[in-house]
Amino acid sequence: MKKVIVLFVVAILLVGCQKEEEQPIDKSSDNPKEQEAVADIKSEVSAIQFSNYAEEVGFSLRTPSDSTINAQNTVQIQGEIENTAVLSDDEVWIVVTPESQIEELKHSEFNYYLPIKSGEFAKEISMHNGLGEYQVSIRLPGSEAEDEGSYVEAANFTVNNQSEDIQREVEYTKYGVEQELELIRPEQGLNELDQSIYVEGVVPKDYGGEMVLVQVEREGENRQVMLPVKDGLFTGDIPLYFGKGNHLVRIQLYNEEDGLYYDSAMFYARNQSESAFAEMEAYRTYTDRGITLQDPSWDTVNEWDELEYPIKGEIDPDTPGADEITHIIVMVNHVGEGEESGYLVPVENYQFEGNAYFRFGPGEYEVTVNVPSMEQHDQSMFYFESVVKVGHQVAHITDQRDLLPSRGIESDHPEIIQKAEEITAGIHGEREKAKAIYEFVAQHVAYDVEKAEKDIFDIGDSALTTLESGIGICQDYAFLATALLRAIGMEAHYVEGYAGERHAWVEVKTDGKWIEMDPTWGAGYIQDGTFHFNYNEDYFDPAPSFFAETHTREGIMY
Repeated sequence: MKKVIVLFVVAILLVGCQKEEEQPIDKSSDNPKEQEAVADIKSEVSAIQFSNYAEEVGFSLRTPSDSTINAQNTVQIQGEIENTAVLSDDEVWIVVTPESQIEELKHSEFNYYLPIKSGEFAKEISMHNGLGEYQVSIRLPGSEAEDEGSYVEAANFTVNNQSEDIQREVEYTKYGVEQELELIRPEQGLNELDQSIYVEGVVPKDYGGEMVLVQVEREGENRQVMLPVKDGLFTGDIPLYFGKGNHLVRIQLYNEEDGLYYDSAMFYARNQSESAFAEMEAYRTYTDRGITLQDPSWDTVNEWDELEYPIKGEIDPDTPGADEITHIIVMVNHVGEGEESGYLVPVENYQFEGNAYFRFGPGEYEVTVNVPSMEQHDQSMFYFESVVKVGHQVAHITDQRDLLPSRGIESDHPEIIQKAEEITAGIHGEREKAKAIYEFVAQHVAYDVEKAEKDIFDIGDSALTTLESGIGICQDYAFLATALLRAIGMEAHYVEGYAGERHAWVEVKTDGKWIEMDPTWGAGYIQDGTFHFNYNEDYFDPAPSFFAETHTREGIMY
Protein backbone atom coordinates (compact mmCIF):
# COMPACT_ATOMS: atom_id res chain seq x y z
CA MET A 1 0.00 0.00 0.00
CA LYS A 2 1.34 3.45 -0.91
CA LYS A 3 0.94 6.71 0.92
CA VAL A 4 0.12 10.19 -0.29
CA ILE A 5 2.39 12.99 0.91
CA VAL A 6 1.44 16.69 0.76
CA LEU A 7 4.16 19.18 -0.18
CA PHE A 8 3.78 22.62 1.38
CA VAL A 9 7.29 23.79 0.54
CA VAL A 10 6.28 26.22 -2.17
CA ALA A 11 2.80 26.92 -0.85
CA ILE A 12 3.63 30.44 0.31
CA LEU A 13 0.65 32.53 1.38
CA LEU A 14 0.19 35.79 -0.46
CA VAL A 15 -1.34 37.06 2.77
CA GLY A 16 2.17 37.70 4.05
CA CYS A 17 3.41 39.32 0.86
CA GLN A 18 1.83 42.74 0.98
CA LYS A 19 2.65 46.12 2.38
CA GLU A 20 0.63 49.26 2.98
CA GLU A 21 2.14 52.16 1.11
CA GLU A 22 3.94 54.52 3.47
CA GLN A 23 2.60 58.06 3.34
CA PRO A 24 5.12 60.69 2.22
CA ILE A 25 6.77 62.62 5.03
CA ASP A 26 5.43 66.12 5.70
CA LYS A 27 8.48 68.16 6.61
CA SER A 28 6.58 71.44 6.94
CA SER A 29 7.14 71.81 10.69
CA ASP A 30 10.79 70.66 10.75
CA ASN A 31 12.19 74.00 9.62
CA PRO A 32 11.84 77.21 11.70
CA LYS A 33 11.44 79.19 8.48
CA GLU A 34 8.57 76.96 7.48
CA GLN A 35 6.97 77.44 10.90
CA GLU A 36 7.11 81.18 10.28
CA ALA A 37 5.49 80.58 6.90
CA VAL A 38 2.64 78.69 8.55
CA ALA A 39 2.14 81.65 10.86
CA ASP A 40 2.03 83.91 7.80
CA ILE A 41 -0.71 81.76 6.32
CA LYS A 42 -2.83 82.43 9.39
CA SER A 43 -2.65 86.20 8.92
CA GLU A 44 -5.73 88.32 8.64
CA VAL A 45 -5.28 88.75 4.88
CA SER A 46 -8.10 86.98 3.03
CA ALA A 47 -5.86 85.86 0.17
CA ILE A 48 -4.11 82.51 0.43
CA GLN A 49 -0.58 82.99 1.71
CA PHE A 50 2.33 80.91 0.43
CA SER A 51 5.19 79.51 2.50
CA ASN A 52 8.81 80.52 1.96
CA TYR A 53 9.47 77.20 0.26
CA ALA A 54 6.59 77.81 -2.15
CA GLU A 55 8.10 81.14 -3.14
CA GLU A 56 11.55 79.57 -3.55
CA VAL A 57 10.28 77.11 -6.18
CA GLY A 58 7.98 79.62 -7.87
CA PHE A 59 4.70 78.13 -6.69
CA SER A 60 1.47 79.98 -7.52
CA LEU A 61 -2.27 79.24 -7.54
CA ARG A 62 -4.67 80.34 -10.24
CA THR A 63 -7.57 79.04 -8.21
CA PRO A 64 -8.64 79.26 -5.45
CA SER A 65 -7.33 82.62 -4.28
CA ASP A 66 -9.09 83.23 -0.95
CA SER A 67 -8.02 81.61 2.30
CA THR A 68 -11.66 80.81 3.16
CA ILE A 69 -14.16 79.81 0.52
CA ASN A 70 -17.69 78.42 0.32
CA ALA A 71 -18.39 75.41 -1.88
CA GLN A 72 -21.00 72.94 -3.02
CA ASN A 73 -19.07 69.65 -2.61
CA THR A 74 -16.16 70.43 -4.94
CA VAL A 75 -13.33 72.93 -5.28
CA GLN A 76 -11.22 73.45 -8.41
CA ILE A 77 -7.47 73.67 -7.79
CA GLN A 78 -5.10 74.92 -10.49
CA GLY A 79 -1.50 75.91 -9.96
CA GLU A 80 1.97 76.33 -11.40
CA ILE A 81 5.53 75.65 -10.29
CA GLU A 82 8.26 77.52 -12.13
CA ASN A 83 11.32 75.70 -10.80
CA THR A 84 10.31 72.03 -11.06
CA ALA A 85 13.91 70.95 -11.67
CA VAL A 86 14.74 71.27 -7.96
CA LEU A 87 11.83 69.08 -6.83
CA SER A 88 12.64 65.56 -5.67
CA ASP A 89 9.38 64.11 -6.99
CA ASP A 90 6.75 64.59 -9.69
CA GLU A 91 3.48 64.91 -7.76
CA VAL A 92 1.75 67.58 -5.71
CA TRP A 93 0.20 66.15 -2.54
CA ILE A 94 -3.16 67.57 -1.42
CA VAL A 95 -4.63 66.59 1.96
CA VAL A 96 -8.31 67.31 2.68
CA THR A 97 -9.18 67.12 6.40
CA PRO A 98 -12.81 67.45 7.56
CA GLU A 99 -13.63 69.08 10.89
CA SER A 100 -15.98 66.19 11.72
CA GLN A 101 -15.51 62.52 10.90
CA ILE A 102 -18.03 59.95 9.70
CA GLU A 103 -17.75 57.40 12.50
CA GLU A 104 -18.30 54.31 10.38
CA LEU A 105 -15.52 55.21 7.91
CA LYS A 106 -11.97 54.31 8.85
CA HIS A 107 -10.16 57.29 7.30
CA SER A 108 -11.03 60.94 7.94
CA GLU A 109 -8.42 62.57 5.68
CA PHE A 110 -8.54 62.25 1.92
CA ASN A 111 -5.36 62.39 -0.17
CA TYR A 112 -4.77 63.43 -3.76
CA TYR A 113 -1.54 63.08 -5.73
CA LEU A 114 -1.52 65.31 -8.79
CA PRO A 115 1.07 64.78 -11.52
CA ILE A 116 3.08 67.90 -12.36
CA LYS A 117 3.00 68.29 -16.15
CA SER A 118 4.98 71.09 -17.82
CA GLY A 119 5.07 72.87 -14.48
CA GLU A 120 1.29 72.77 -14.00
CA PHE A 121 -1.18 70.77 -11.93
CA ALA A 122 -4.99 70.80 -11.74
CA LYS A 123 -7.75 68.84 -10.02
CA GLU A 124 -11.33 69.27 -8.92
CA ILE A 125 -11.31 67.94 -5.36
CA SER A 126 -14.29 66.79 -3.29
CA MET A 127 -15.32 67.57 0.25
CA HIS A 128 -15.77 63.88 0.95
CA ASN A 129 -17.72 63.94 4.24
CA GLY A 130 -20.53 66.26 3.18
CA LEU A 131 -21.64 69.35 5.13
CA GLY A 132 -19.05 71.13 7.26
CA GLU A 133 -15.66 72.80 7.42
CA TYR A 134 -12.52 71.39 5.79
CA GLN A 135 -8.84 72.25 5.85
CA VAL A 136 -7.04 71.81 2.53
CA SER A 137 -3.24 71.54 2.57
CA ILE A 138 -1.18 71.75 -0.64
CA ARG A 139 2.25 70.17 -0.29
CA LEU A 140 5.23 70.09 -2.63
CA PRO A 141 8.09 67.58 -2.93
CA GLY A 142 11.29 68.51 -1.09
CA SER A 143 14.07 70.15 -3.07
CA GLU A 144 17.01 67.97 -2.06
CA ALA A 145 17.93 64.45 -3.14
CA GLU A 146 17.67 63.19 0.42
CA ASP A 147 14.18 64.70 0.56
CA GLU A 148 12.79 62.12 -1.87
CA GLY A 149 9.48 60.96 -0.44
CA SER A 150 9.19 64.02 1.83
CA TYR A 151 6.87 66.97 1.26
CA VAL A 152 6.74 70.60 2.44
CA GLU A 153 3.51 72.57 2.79
CA ALA A 154 3.17 75.34 0.21
CA ALA A 155 -0.27 76.71 1.12
CA ASN A 156 -3.49 75.92 2.91
CA PHE A 157 -7.03 77.22 2.95
CA THR A 158 -10.43 76.57 4.53
CA VAL A 159 -13.52 75.30 2.73
CA ASN A 160 -17.04 75.63 4.11
CA ASN A 161 -18.98 72.93 2.31
CA GLN A 162 -22.63 73.92 2.18
CA SER A 163 -23.93 70.66 0.70
CA GLU A 164 -25.11 67.74 2.78
CA ASP A 165 -24.43 65.27 -0.03
CA ILE A 166 -21.57 62.87 0.59
CA GLN A 167 -19.65 62.46 -2.66
CA ARG A 168 -16.58 60.43 -1.93
CA GLU A 169 -14.15 59.56 -4.74
CA VAL A 170 -11.92 56.54 -5.15
CA GLU A 171 -8.74 57.46 -3.29
CA TYR A 172 -5.44 56.75 -5.07
CA THR A 173 -2.16 56.47 -3.22
CA LYS A 174 1.09 57.95 -4.46
CA TYR A 175 2.19 54.48 -5.59
CA GLY A 176 -1.07 53.97 -7.48
CA VAL A 177 -0.67 57.28 -9.31
CA GLU A 178 2.95 56.50 -10.19
CA GLN A 179 1.90 53.08 -11.51
CA GLU A 180 -0.83 54.72 -13.62
CA LEU A 181 -3.58 52.62 -12.05
CA GLU A 182 -7.04 53.51 -13.30
CA LEU A 183 -10.21 52.11 -11.75
CA ILE A 184 -13.09 52.01 -14.20
CA ARG A 185 -15.50 50.54 -11.66
CA PRO A 186 -16.52 51.45 -9.08
CA GLU A 187 -16.72 55.09 -10.06
CA GLN A 188 -17.37 56.36 -6.52
CA GLY A 189 -15.53 55.90 -3.25
CA LEU A 190 -18.65 55.09 -1.21
CA ASN A 191 -21.01 52.50 -2.65
CA GLU A 192 -24.13 50.72 -1.39
CA LEU A 193 -24.46 47.11 -2.54
CA ASP A 194 -25.64 43.61 -1.67
CA GLN A 195 -23.00 40.95 -0.94
CA SER A 196 -20.34 41.94 -3.51
CA ILE A 197 -18.89 44.78 -5.56
CA TYR A 198 -17.69 44.58 -9.15
CA VAL A 199 -14.16 45.87 -9.71
CA GLU A 200 -12.66 46.71 -13.08
CA GLY A 201 -9.37 48.46 -13.65
CA VAL A 202 -6.44 49.08 -15.95
CA VAL A 203 -2.70 48.86 -15.33
CA PRO A 204 0.10 49.70 -17.80
CA LYS A 205 1.18 47.06 -20.31
CA ASP A 206 4.55 46.81 -18.53
CA TYR A 207 2.95 45.97 -15.16
CA GLY A 208 5.29 43.49 -13.50
CA GLY A 209 2.72 41.22 -11.84
CA GLU A 210 0.28 38.60 -13.05
CA MET A 211 -2.28 39.52 -10.41
CA VAL A 212 -3.81 42.48 -8.62
CA LEU A 213 -4.48 41.86 -4.93
CA VAL A 214 -7.76 43.14 -3.46
CA GLN A 215 -8.00 43.33 0.34
CA VAL A 216 -11.39 43.68 2.06
CA GLU A 217 -11.40 44.99 5.65
CA ARG A 218 -13.95 45.52 8.39
CA GLU A 219 -13.54 45.92 12.15
CA GLY A 220 -10.07 44.39 12.37
CA GLU A 221 -10.74 41.49 10.01
CA ASN A 222 -9.50 41.21 6.44
CA ARG A 223 -9.70 38.85 3.48
CA GLN A 224 -7.96 38.90 0.14
CA VAL A 225 -8.93 38.21 -3.46
CA MET A 226 -6.54 37.89 -6.39
CA LEU A 227 -7.65 39.16 -9.79
CA PRO A 228 -5.67 38.04 -12.84
CA VAL A 229 -4.33 40.73 -15.18
CA LYS A 230 -4.85 40.09 -18.89
CA ASP A 231 -3.72 42.63 -21.48
CA GLY A 232 -3.54 45.29 -18.78
CA LEU A 233 -7.13 44.71 -17.57
CA PHE A 234 -8.37 43.16 -14.33
CA THR A 235 -12.01 42.47 -13.44
CA GLY A 236 -13.97 40.53 -10.85
CA ASP A 237 -16.71 40.47 -8.23
CA ILE A 238 -15.31 41.13 -4.77
CA PRO A 239 -17.29 39.60 -1.89
CA LEU A 240 -18.15 41.85 1.03
CA TYR A 241 -17.16 39.14 3.44
CA PHE A 242 -18.19 40.47 6.80
CA GLY A 243 -21.94 40.89 6.51
CA LYS A 244 -23.89 44.12 6.86
CA GLY A 245 -21.96 47.39 7.16
CA ASN A 246 -19.09 49.32 5.63
CA HIS A 247 -16.14 47.47 4.12
CA LEU A 248 -12.88 49.18 3.19
CA VAL A 249 -11.55 47.78 -0.10
CA ARG A 250 -7.88 48.25 -1.00
CA ILE A 251 -6.49 47.66 -4.48
CA GLN A 252 -2.85 46.58 -4.24
CA LEU A 253 -0.34 46.44 -7.09
CA TYR A 254 2.74 44.25 -7.31
CA ASN A 255 6.25 45.69 -7.00
CA GLU A 256 8.87 43.72 -8.92
CA GLU A 257 11.78 45.11 -6.90
CA ASP A 258 10.78 43.61 -3.55
CA GLY A 259 8.03 41.15 -4.53
CA LEU A 260 5.43 42.88 -2.33
CA TYR A 261 1.98 44.30 -3.04
CA TYR A 262 1.40 47.98 -2.20
CA ASP A 263 -1.79 49.93 -1.54
CA SER A 264 -2.65 51.74 -4.76
CA ALA A 265 -6.32 52.73 -4.44
CA MET A 266 -9.08 52.40 -1.88
CA PHE A 267 -12.82 52.86 -1.58
CA TYR A 268 -15.72 51.92 0.70
CA ALA A 269 -18.57 49.51 0.03
CA ARG A 270 -21.58 49.51 2.33
CA ASN A 271 -23.04 46.00 2.35
CA GLN A 272 -26.81 45.80 2.81
CA SER A 273 -26.78 42.00 3.22
CA GLU A 274 -26.20 39.98 6.38
CA SER A 275 -24.60 37.12 4.40
CA ALA A 276 -21.02 36.15 5.27
CA PHE A 277 -18.63 34.47 2.83
CA ALA A 278 -16.20 31.63 3.32
CA GLU A 279 -12.62 32.42 4.24
CA MET A 280 -10.52 31.61 1.19
CA GLU A 281 -6.72 31.73 1.08
CA ALA A 282 -4.80 31.35 -2.16
CA TYR A 283 -1.19 30.19 -2.16
CA ARG A 284 1.44 31.39 -4.61
CA THR A 285 1.09 28.09 -6.48
CA TYR A 286 -2.41 29.20 -7.50
CA THR A 287 -0.86 31.62 -9.98
CA ASP A 288 2.41 29.75 -10.57
CA ARG A 289 0.53 26.64 -11.75
CA GLY A 290 -2.04 28.57 -13.81
CA ILE A 291 -5.12 27.50 -11.83
CA THR A 292 -8.46 29.32 -12.04
CA LEU A 293 -11.26 28.08 -9.79
CA GLN A 294 -14.93 28.67 -10.49
CA ASP A 295 -16.03 26.45 -7.58
CA PRO A 296 -15.24 27.23 -4.88
CA SER A 297 -14.95 30.92 -5.66
CA TRP A 298 -14.23 34.05 -3.67
CA ASP A 299 -17.96 34.59 -3.12
CA THR A 300 -18.76 31.07 -1.87
CA VAL A 301 -20.90 31.34 1.27
CA ASN A 302 -19.43 30.40 4.63
CA GLU A 303 -22.36 28.37 5.96
CA TRP A 304 -22.88 25.12 4.02
CA ASP A 305 -25.74 22.65 4.42
CA GLU A 306 -25.12 20.02 1.75
CA LEU A 307 -22.97 16.87 1.64
CA GLU A 308 -21.65 17.57 -1.86
CA TYR A 309 -19.04 20.27 -2.44
CA PRO A 310 -18.49 21.13 -6.13
CA ILE A 311 -14.97 21.55 -7.50
CA LYS A 312 -14.66 23.20 -10.91
CA GLY A 313 -12.00 25.13 -12.77
CA GLU A 314 -9.43 25.29 -15.51
CA ILE A 315 -5.68 25.35 -16.07
CA ASP A 316 -3.83 27.79 -18.29
CA PRO A 317 -2.30 25.52 -20.97
CA ASP A 318 0.60 27.95 -21.44
CA THR A 319 1.75 27.57 -17.83
CA PRO A 320 4.89 25.41 -17.40
CA GLY A 321 3.88 21.95 -16.17
CA ALA A 322 0.22 22.32 -17.19
CA ASP A 323 0.31 19.00 -19.06
CA GLU A 324 1.51 17.22 -15.91
CA ILE A 325 -1.65 18.11 -13.99
CA THR A 326 -3.77 15.03 -14.67
CA HIS A 327 -5.83 15.29 -11.48
CA ILE A 328 -6.89 17.86 -8.92
CA ILE A 329 -6.53 16.49 -5.38
CA VAL A 330 -9.01 17.77 -2.80
CA MET A 331 -8.51 17.20 0.93
CA VAL A 332 -11.45 17.82 3.29
CA ASN A 333 -10.61 18.12 6.98
CA HIS A 334 -13.12 18.14 9.86
CA VAL A 335 -11.33 20.56 12.18
CA GLY A 336 -13.06 19.44 15.37
CA GLU A 337 -12.49 15.70 14.88
CA GLY A 338 -9.19 15.91 13.05
CA GLU A 339 -10.51 13.47 10.43
CA GLU A 340 -9.56 13.95 6.78
CA SER A 341 -10.81 12.55 3.48
CA GLY A 342 -9.39 12.83 -0.02
CA TYR A 343 -10.97 13.17 -3.47
CA LEU A 344 -9.66 13.10 -7.03
CA VAL A 345 -11.04 15.26 -9.82
CA PRO A 346 -9.71 14.27 -13.28
CA VAL A 347 -8.41 16.96 -15.63
CA GLU A 348 -9.42 16.76 -19.30
CA ASN A 349 -8.43 19.37 -21.90
CA TYR A 350 -7.16 21.59 -19.06
CA GLN A 351 -10.57 21.63 -17.39
CA PHE A 352 -11.84 19.82 -14.31
CA GLU A 353 -15.17 19.31 -12.58
CA GLY A 354 -16.21 16.98 -9.77
CA ASN A 355 -17.29 16.74 -6.14
CA ALA A 356 -15.78 16.47 -2.70
CA TYR A 357 -17.91 15.63 0.36
CA PHE A 358 -18.46 16.79 3.92
CA ARG A 359 -18.71 13.22 5.16
CA PHE A 360 -18.06 13.59 8.90
CA GLY A 361 -21.26 15.36 9.92
CA PRO A 362 -21.79 18.98 11.04
CA GLY A 363 -18.92 21.19 12.17
CA GLU A 364 -16.03 23.33 11.02
CA TYR A 365 -14.25 22.15 7.86
CA GLU A 366 -11.20 23.14 5.85
CA VAL A 367 -11.09 22.27 2.14
CA THR A 368 -7.68 22.30 0.43
CA VAL A 369 -7.37 22.13 -3.36
CA ASN A 370 -4.05 20.69 -4.56
CA VAL A 371 -2.16 19.90 -7.77
CA PRO A 372 0.59 17.32 -8.41
CA SER A 373 4.05 18.58 -7.54
CA MET A 374 6.38 19.37 -10.44
CA GLU A 375 8.91 16.99 -8.90
CA GLN A 376 7.95 13.44 -7.91
CA HIS A 377 10.93 12.25 -5.88
CA ASP A 378 9.85 8.69 -5.12
CA GLN A 379 7.63 6.49 -7.32
CA SER A 380 6.24 4.78 -4.22
CA MET A 381 4.69 8.05 -3.07
CA PHE A 382 2.74 10.88 -4.63
CA TYR A 383 3.63 14.50 -3.90
CA PHE A 384 1.27 17.42 -4.35
CA GLU A 385 1.09 21.13 -3.61
CA SER A 386 -1.70 23.22 -2.11
CA VAL A 387 -3.14 26.02 -4.23
CA VAL A 388 -6.23 27.16 -2.27
CA LYS A 389 -7.69 26.62 1.21
CA VAL A 390 -11.33 27.38 2.08
CA GLY A 391 -13.04 27.31 5.48
CA HIS A 392 -16.71 26.45 6.05
CA GLN A 393 -19.21 26.00 8.85
CA VAL A 394 -21.30 22.98 7.85
CA ALA A 395 -24.72 22.22 9.35
CA HIS A 396 -27.87 20.17 8.75
CA ILE A 397 -26.06 17.13 7.32
CA THR A 398 -25.67 13.57 8.60
CA ASP A 399 -22.46 11.65 9.23
CA GLN A 400 -21.91 9.44 6.18
CA ARG A 401 -18.20 8.83 6.47
CA ASP A 402 -18.50 5.12 5.63
CA LEU A 403 -20.96 5.47 2.74
CA LEU A 404 -19.84 8.33 0.50
CA PRO A 405 -17.32 8.07 -2.35
CA SER A 406 -13.70 9.12 -1.79
CA ARG A 407 -10.30 8.93 -3.49
CA GLY A 408 -9.96 5.51 -5.13
CA ILE A 409 -13.41 4.45 -3.94
CA GLU A 410 -15.89 5.48 -6.66
CA SER A 411 -18.94 3.91 -5.06
CA ASP A 412 -21.20 6.28 -7.01
CA HIS A 413 -19.90 5.26 -10.45
CA PRO A 414 -22.52 3.46 -12.61
CA GLU A 415 -20.17 0.56 -13.42
CA ILE A 416 -19.41 -0.03 -9.74
CA ILE A 417 -23.09 0.16 -8.80
CA GLN A 418 -24.08 -2.22 -11.60
CA LYS A 419 -21.40 -4.75 -10.63
CA ALA A 420 -22.32 -4.59 -6.92
CA GLU A 421 -25.99 -5.20 -7.69
CA GLU A 422 -25.07 -8.04 -10.04
CA ILE A 423 -22.86 -9.73 -7.40
CA THR A 424 -25.50 -9.51 -4.66
CA ALA A 425 -28.60 -10.22 -6.76
CA GLY A 426 -30.93 -12.60 -4.91
CA ILE A 427 -28.91 -12.35 -1.67
CA HIS A 428 -30.79 -10.85 1.29
CA GLY A 429 -28.62 -10.84 4.42
CA GLU A 430 -25.93 -8.17 4.93
CA ARG A 431 -23.30 -10.70 5.98
CA GLU A 432 -24.04 -12.83 2.94
CA LYS A 433 -23.79 -9.81 0.64
CA ALA A 434 -20.45 -8.84 2.17
CA LYS A 435 -19.16 -12.39 1.71
CA ALA A 436 -20.27 -12.42 -1.94
CA ILE A 437 -18.32 -9.22 -2.58
CA TYR A 438 -15.28 -10.62 -0.74
CA GLU A 439 -15.43 -13.71 -2.94
CA PHE A 440 -15.82 -11.72 -6.15
CA VAL A 441 -12.87 -9.43 -5.45
CA ALA A 442 -10.61 -12.28 -4.34
CA GLN A 443 -11.41 -14.28 -7.47
CA HIS A 444 -11.51 -11.36 -9.93
CA VAL A 445 -8.27 -9.53 -9.07
CA ALA A 446 -4.86 -11.09 -9.73
CA TYR A 447 -2.06 -9.87 -7.50
CA ASP A 448 0.35 -7.60 -9.42
CA VAL A 449 3.75 -8.93 -8.37
CA GLU A 450 5.74 -6.46 -10.49
CA LYS A 451 3.86 -3.46 -9.09
CA ALA A 452 4.45 -4.69 -5.56
CA GLU A 453 8.15 -5.43 -6.07
CA LYS A 454 8.84 -2.09 -7.78
CA ASP A 455 6.67 -0.23 -5.27
CA ILE A 456 4.94 1.70 -8.05
CA PHE A 457 2.21 4.17 -7.13
CA ASP A 458 -0.26 5.94 -9.42
CA ILE A 459 -2.62 8.58 -8.06
CA GLY A 460 -5.24 7.27 -10.49
CA ASP A 461 -5.32 3.78 -8.91
CA SER A 462 -8.91 3.09 -7.92
CA ALA A 463 -11.79 0.66 -7.59
CA LEU A 464 -12.86 1.38 -11.16
CA THR A 465 -9.43 0.79 -12.71
CA THR A 466 -9.10 -2.42 -10.68
CA LEU A 467 -12.52 -3.65 -11.77
CA GLU A 468 -11.60 -3.01 -15.41
CA SER A 469 -8.04 -4.39 -15.31
CA GLY A 470 -8.53 -7.33 -12.94
CA ILE A 471 -5.06 -6.78 -11.48
CA GLY A 472 -3.69 -4.90 -8.49
CA ILE A 473 -2.05 -4.95 -5.07
CA CYS A 474 -3.54 -4.77 -1.58
CA GLN A 475 -4.75 -1.16 -1.90
CA ASP A 476 -6.57 -2.04 -5.13
CA TYR A 477 -8.32 -5.06 -3.58
CA ALA A 478 -9.38 -2.80 -0.69
CA PHE A 479 -10.49 0.02 -3.02
CA LEU A 480 -12.71 -2.30 -5.05
CA ALA A 481 -14.24 -4.19 -2.12
CA THR A 482 -15.00 -0.97 -0.20
CA ALA A 483 -16.55 0.68 -3.27
CA LEU A 484 -18.77 -2.33 -4.05
CA LEU A 485 -20.01 -2.49 -0.45
CA ARG A 486 -20.79 1.23 -0.30
CA ALA A 487 -22.49 1.05 -3.71
CA ILE A 488 -25.24 -1.15 -2.22
CA GLY A 489 -25.58 1.04 0.88
CA MET A 490 -23.38 -0.96 3.28
CA GLU A 491 -21.08 0.98 5.59
CA ALA A 492 -17.46 0.06 4.87
CA HIS A 493 -14.03 1.57 5.11
CA TYR A 494 -10.49 1.12 3.91
CA VAL A 495 -8.11 0.06 6.71
CA GLU A 496 -4.41 0.96 6.67
CA GLY A 497 -1.94 -1.19 8.56
CA TYR A 498 0.86 -3.73 8.41
CA ALA A 499 1.04 -7.43 7.59
CA GLY A 500 4.79 -7.89 7.41
CA GLU A 501 4.87 -4.71 5.28
CA ARG A 502 2.45 -1.89 4.49
CA HIS A 503 -0.94 -3.42 3.85
CA ALA A 504 -4.61 -2.57 3.36
CA TRP A 505 -7.84 -4.44 4.02
CA VAL A 506 -11.54 -3.72 4.65
CA GLU A 507 -14.01 -3.38 7.50
CA VAL A 508 -17.73 -3.64 6.82
CA LYS A 509 -20.76 -3.26 9.07
CA THR A 510 -23.11 -6.26 8.88
CA ASP A 511 -26.20 -6.58 11.04
CA GLY A 512 -24.97 -3.77 13.30
CA LYS A 513 -21.50 -5.29 13.84
CA TRP A 514 -18.17 -4.37 12.26
CA ILE A 515 -16.27 -7.29 10.77
CA GLU A 516 -12.91 -7.44 8.97
CA MET A 517 -12.06 -9.00 5.63
CA ASP A 518 -8.87 -9.16 3.59
CA PRO A 519 -9.63 -10.15 -0.02
CA THR A 520 -5.92 -9.88 -0.93
CA TRP A 521 -5.01 -12.72 1.41
CA GLY A 522 -8.11 -14.63 0.32
CA ALA A 523 -7.12 -14.48 -3.37
CA GLY A 524 -4.18 -16.87 -3.61
CA TYR A 525 -0.42 -17.03 -3.20
CA ILE A 526 2.89 -16.09 -4.85
CA GLN A 527 5.39 -18.77 -5.84
CA ASP A 528 8.63 -18.13 -7.70
CA GLY A 529 7.57 -14.58 -8.48
CA THR A 530 4.23 -15.62 -9.97
CA PHE A 531 0.75 -15.16 -8.49
CA HIS A 532 -1.53 -18.20 -8.35
CA PHE A 533 -5.27 -17.93 -7.70
CA ASN A 534 -6.29 -20.06 -4.72
CA TYR A 535 -9.46 -18.68 -3.19
CA ASN A 536 -10.02 -19.18 0.54
CA GLU A 537 -12.47 -17.82 3.12
CA ASP A 538 -10.01 -17.71 6.02
CA TYR A 539 -9.83 -13.92 5.89
CA PHE A 540 -13.53 -13.17 5.75
CA ASP A 541 -14.58 -12.26 9.30
CA PRO A 542 -11.66 -14.14 10.88
CA ALA A 543 -11.41 -14.59 14.63
CA PRO A 544 -9.81 -11.41 16.07
CA SER A 545 -7.00 -13.39 17.72
CA PHE A 546 -6.20 -15.21 14.48
CA PHE A 547 -6.22 -11.99 12.45
CA ALA A 548 -4.04 -10.17 15.00
CA GLU A 549 -1.28 -12.74 14.51
CA THR A 550 -0.53 -11.30 11.06
CA HIS A 551 -2.32 -7.93 10.78
CA THR A 552 -1.67 -4.73 12.73
CA ARG A 553 -4.17 -1.93 12.27
CA GLU A 554 -2.92 1.67 11.91
CA GLY A 555 -6.06 3.59 10.98
CA ILE A 556 -8.77 4.31 8.44
CA MET A 557 -8.32 6.12 5.14
CA TYR A 558 -11.49 7.96 4.17
